[in-house]
Amino acid sequence: MKLLSKRLDEIITIPGTKYKIGSDPIIGAIPVVGDLIGSIISIYILYSGSKMGLSAKVISKMCLNIGIDFIFGLIPIIGDVFDMGWKANKRNVKLIEKNINKSDENIFLNNLIVATLIIAILASFLIILGKYA
Repeated sequence: MKLLSKRLDEIITIPGTKYKIGSDPIIGAIPVVGDLIGSIISIYILYSGSKMGLSAKVISKMCLNIGIDFIFGLIPIIGDVFDMGWKANKRNVKLIEKNINKSDENIFLNNLIVATLIIAILASFLIILGKYA
C-alpha cells in the first residue's frame, strides 16, 4: 500500500524543487474518466484498510479524502492542480499506519462504508458521462 501510495502521489520530483507529484494527477488529467480511474485505484488502499479492521471513523476519514480528491478532480485544470497538493492516498496510508493497532474488527460496517463510496463515485461518474453523451 505504501508503495502504491508513493507511486500515486509522489513518484516524480519537480525539477529545481523538493516538491513531488505522482501519477494520480496525471491520470486525473484525462477528461471524464481520469478521476474515476484514480478513485478506483485509491479505493484499493481504502479496501485494504477496511480489511485490517480499522474503525469506521478512520474508514470514513479515508472515504472523505478520496471523495474530496474525486470531486475537486472533476474541475478541469484547477482540479488537477488541487490533486497535486491533496495527496489523498498518502493521507490514507498515514491514517492506516497511525490507527492499525486501534482496530475494532467491524468489517461489515467498514465494507458498507466502502461500498457506499464506490456507489457514490460511480453514480457521479454516470451523471457526468450522461452530460457529455
